[in-house]
Amino acid sequence: MFPHPPYKKRISELQRLIPGAKTAYRTQPRPQMDKPAVRRNCFARIKSLSSAEKAQFSESIAQSVEATDVFREARCIFAYFATPGEPDLAELFHRNPRKTWGFSRVGEDDKIVFHRVESIRDLIEGSYGFLEPDPDICPALPPSDPDLILIPGVGFDPANLARIGRGKGHYDCFLEVALAQPSRPALFGICFNTQLTTLSPEPHDVPMTAIFTESGRTS
Repeated sequence: MFPHPPYKKRISELQRLIPGAKTAYRTQPRPQMDKPAVRRNCFARIKSLSSAEKAQFSESIAQSVEATDVFREARCIFAYFATPGEPDLAELFHRNPRKTWGFSRVGEDDKIVFHRVESIRDLIEGSYGFLEPDPDICPALPPSDPDLILIPGVGFDPANLARIGRGKGHYDCFLEVALAQPSRPALFGICFNTQLTTLSPEPHDVPMTAIFTESGRTS
């Protein structure tokens, strides 16, 4: 009989000393990320920012995004109109009217759709109380159109480019379709520095191409 490798010998010793040690060694589950706790922590940090800070940081983010080759060369950009806790990049839309802009809206089937917006007059108050494209006058754009998608989130991890949203899966479902197109868009995660955190992505999570905060590109 071949002698046991050192680690097996060590496990045998532990079994004699600690009943059930073998079972614990083999079946101990891998720690999972506490998503609700991560979201609560990120929301609390966002809430600590003043309106003036969010406005200042938003402009810094907009300038950093605008300076990239990806943005300059993009003909069609999918973006969002900010909620109170998100960086407001509306100035990018106003400063770059020659680009085709699609803005997000959650449809009746609870899926995210992007509609072409040419003027602030094309917006209405949506079901969540925030501005969104008026579907009666703003045509829906197909997932194959964007060269760049600007994506908000609750938290981002610059180490692995992971994102955590609000938990409804709106962007996860849309990005799965968008990235299956022949021409894959760049994905820019947009957040404040205080939203940077440590995340353990799951197999269905889509990594960002880059993450931008008021400090610039973090990845």
